[in-house]
Amino acid sequence: MEIKKILVPIDGSDASERAFREACFLAEKTDAEITMLYVMDPETLIPAYKELPEHPEDPFIKKGEAILDIYLADAPKDVKAEKKVVFGMPGNSIVSESEDMDLIVMGNSGKGSISSFVMGSVSHYVVHHSECPVLIVK
Repeated sequence: MEIKKILVPIDGSDASERAFREACFLAEKTDAEITMLYVMDPETLIPAYKELPEHPEDPFIKKGEAILDIYLADAPKDVKAEKKVVFGMPGNSIVSESEDMDLIVMGNSGKGSISSFVMGSVSHYVVHHSECPVLIVK
């Protein structure tokens, strides 16, 4: 398997930090490019507004870009990395953005099986719906 494009979903958590570091390690070894993806979940935006504006994602794009800029600054100099911010449901968005990727490297939130069953799990969704391999980093 040749790895040239790696997608790394980033949410600012410790789990995504570990996944990013693993993706950088793999990118250095394979000369792959990393795409860091920040997904703005509309369900988290609704409580921020009394009335939902026409384009609710606009004020949050800068937040996502700021988070990705922190990771971009920490990327090794020889790793090609780019950032992308999208608006949508995390699992669906990650799978959609992975169409041209060779590998997805993502963190596991560490929720227990009962919590994952009740609340759902983005990593579980991605593993079962992605057409490319997925590496879950604990």
